[in-house]
Amino acid sequence: MEKPLKVDAVLTTPNNEAHVVILKTDETSFLPIWVGASEGNAIKFAMEGIVPPRPLTHDLLKNMLGHLNAVVERVVIASVKGSTYYAELWLQVDGRRVKIDSRPSDAIALALRSQVPIFTTEEVLQVQQIEQLDTILEQFRPKDVGHYDA
Repeated sequence: MEKPLKVDAVLTTPNNEAHVVILKTDETSFLPIWVGASEGNAIKFAMEGIVPPRPLTHDLLKNMLGHLNAVVERVVIASVKGSTYYAELWLQVDGRRVKIDSRPSDAIALALRSQVPIFTTEEVLQVQQIEQLDTILEQFRPKDVGHYDA
């Protein structure tokens, strides 16, 4: 069964080389996903409604899909193997549904720009326990949260 997710926060790691996207269910479950700095910033920009003067990669992808009459329907964080998450982009193309494999960071950035829902499976949520979120958050200082590195 799929569960809806919302992007709750994007945290910058102290060394500034990675970000952690905190996804939250309507309940109290969290799903932290480590992403690269540029992907983290792309997600932050979409969350904040920041429109750069030139399109970022995810803006380009959204524009290309629109010109090809492909509509992003939804994103699913579908599985996790080891510490690697796998996502799916679900598109509507010429009246048919198409599933495309994606990195979660790209799928999340595109979902936010396209204003479509993000889901995960119960199995993915079971892999990630709240204790792991506490461990991640212990690494951050208050000044690490909310600083944009564009």
